[in-house]
Amino acid sequence: MATTSLSLGEHWEVFIKNEISSGRYGSASEVVRDALRTLEERKSKLEALRAHLAQGAQQAKAGDFVDDFSMDAVISDLDNEA
Repeated sequence: MATTSLSLGEHWEVFIKNEISSGRYGSASEVVRDALRTLEERKSKLEALRAHLAQGAQQAKAGDFVDDFSMDAVISDLDNEA
């Protein structure tokens, strides 16, 4: 595995040390990898949301509306996609 050096600043250094001290993570690398996974997941969910919004806008322009709309169902679908 490649090694990368990062300058995070005092705030993030303290945050990472606290996460390790809490026992949740075993190393700074684990903290950073988890943060990157979270960022990747968030980006994926945003992309899926944007795709759904674009599809909905096209359907609205075409006059295609849903009678039994459920925001909970939409959120559930987005959670399942990402």
